[in-house]
Amino acid sequence: MTASDTGSESMRRLSIALMSLGLFATSCAGAGPEIPGDGAARPSPRLTTQELPPSSSSVGPEASPADITISHAASELSRELAGDDRLASVEVLEGKRIVVHWHGPVDSRLRDLLDRFSKIQISVQTSSCSPGQLREYGSELLTTDPAVNIVAVAPDGSHLRVTLDESLKAISDVTSLERKYSDAVGCPVKVEFGGVMPIGG
Repeated sequence: MTASDTGSESMRRLSIALMSLGLFATSCAGAGPEIPGDGAARPSPRLTTQELPPSSSSVGPEASPADITISHAASELSRELAGDDRLASVEVLEGKRIVVHWHGPVDSRLRDLLDRFSKIQISVQTSSCSPGQLREYGSELLTTDPAVNIVAVAPDGSHLRVTLDESLKAISDVTSLERKYSDAVGCPVKVEFGGVMPIGG
């Protein structure tokens, strides 16, 4: 075999090798993971952000983490201030802010509690009456007046609500009764009629 024949043979083998390599690369690029039981190879699916399964959370669809923080703050304020004669109530309004209904100036104790939840919108509204005084008078009425079924301090501490037995409605002068109770406690008292709420109902 001459040198010319040897060179031609080498070029032919190199061409065959390059063609085989190209076919192999093309085959690999188009192949996807094979799904068991499926004769055809398919590309692996891609999940978009919307299709990803939801992560587990203790927050329900009707409550956001912010709602839980506000609820927690209101519960803590109520617990810490329970029994204080100056507290009428701790209210959560519109699920966005907290109002503390308080009689008298804000002292250092209340200020420290508010500072604990500085990232939450909390305001203090002054109650016109002493909630402790209203509660004490209401308890006295329940003890001494058999016609009184229920007493309750208004959430804003502005008055006491007294519920008398329904049987007295037709014979009672509401205006006179409200004046009598209001004069005795030194704060407005509103009278209504109704029965005692049954336990569990």
